[in-house]
Amino acid sequence: MRIYDLVIVGAGTGGCLTAKTAAKQGLKVCLIDAKDTATVGEKACGDAVGKHHFDNLGLTYPKGGELAWELKGSRVFSPDLQTVFKIEGLGASAFMVNRLMFGQRLLREAMDAGAAFFDRTLALKPIIEKGFIRGVLARNSSNEKTAFHAQVTVDASGVQAVLRKQLPVSFGVEVQVKDRDMELAYRELRKLKNPLATPEYGDICVSQEIAPGGYAWVFPEGDYIVNTGLGVQMKPGHPHPREQFYRFLKQHPDLQDSTILDGRGALVPTRRPLLCLVANGFMAVGDAACQVNPIHGGGIGPSMTAGKFAAETAVKAIAVGDVSREGLWGYNIAYMRGYGAKQATLDIFRSFLQRAGDEELRYGMSHYIIKEEDVLRASLYGEVRLNITEKARRFFRARGKLRFLLELRNTAKRMSRVKAHYLRFPEPTGYSAWLKENLRLFRVLSD
Repeated sequence: MRIYDLVIVGAGTGGCLTAKTAAKQGLKVCLIDAKDTATVGEKACGDAVGKHHFDNLGLTYPKGGELAWELKGSRVFSPDLQTVFKIEGLGASAFMVNRLMFGQRLLREAMDAGAAFFDRTLALKPIIEKGFIRGVLARNSSNEKTAFHAQVTVDASGVQAVLRKQLPVSFGVEVQVKDRDMELAYRELRKLKNPLATPEYGDICVSQEIAPGGYAWVFPEGDYIVNTGLGVQMKPGHPHPREQFYRFLKQHPDLQDSTILDGRGALVPTRRPLLCLVANGFMAVGDAACQVNPIHGGGIGPSMTAGKFAAETAVKAIAVGDVSREGLWGYNIAYMRGYGAKQATLDIFRSFLQRAGDEELRYGMSHYIIKEEDVLRASLYGEVRLNITEKARRFFRARGKLRFLLELRNTAKRMSRVKAHYLRFPEPTGYSAWLKENLRLFRVLSD
């Protein structure tokens, strides 16, 4: 039996930031992962991390082999690839990281801060005693079972959510995530025959025919290397993302005659965050908490932000001897009133895009019913603004696509209401009323 202040399951970006932050503030921290040390950080990923996340967290920018490329922004293509929105400026620039080397750096920083790391250690189930999570039962590479006891246990195990899925319903944390809130993705690293004309931008293509409920992407990692792939919404009858990707491959001019270097699949939660991130002695971080941007599927930045919040909350809770749900509630507030509010509004925008057909998207983008400003504001702030004059202009442009314009108007209104709702995320005593209102605001998505 091993005893710690904080046990974290999963040495991904969120888990490592949780471990590093807590260890630096004096907690006795344990980090476990099923991978061996040398492969921590390796996974199918878009590899893009916004620069603002590094700035907000005080992290050193990636450099050397850890930095694959830098992006000024992104370009969003209509389904027919004929209309392009360029998204750049404040908050749009990003680093393309070598995912393995970046993960190794975060693990090293956590260990240097004092966290103990156990690799090839598989979490089996949470240890539950008298209504509290008191650690985790795990099995090491020698097939020996070990109990890691802690005052607070963090599930940062990724989309598998090995601890969260085994919590009793009475703990008040969502155990299961609906399939329609998941994206099944396929990603390849490819070497191009010819250099990219615009290697400073990542490309995103929205098409319900090619990527139903998701999108296809081409993110440069050099003049001749791209991270490219496609995600589809996991609803009944969804197509296989790999087959859809190869349809996209044939259409994209830059990818012709390219060669594959690596191909992997991934499952990504693309929705608003879990409605509650904490229970007695428990917190969820990263994909296990559904902390992923619902539009572009980026989860590295949000997971690291959440890891920092979770660690800071655990430090305070342990210091005062209250690791109950109420004692850990500050993590809920910090995340929900920050990135969680943006994430929730983007979940509304996701639903709008998923309901639109390719012809509506093509027409909407080419006739500026949807504008670059909409995509930028939604991406940065989780909002779309339509004043009276702007509504009139778009009404005139919409002509035969009034349903689409009305959908956009209603989406903008709902996004505004949802953002205000999350910015008012309450203390525990007000949670029941907040939750009831939240279910009302999202009832369309639940139909």
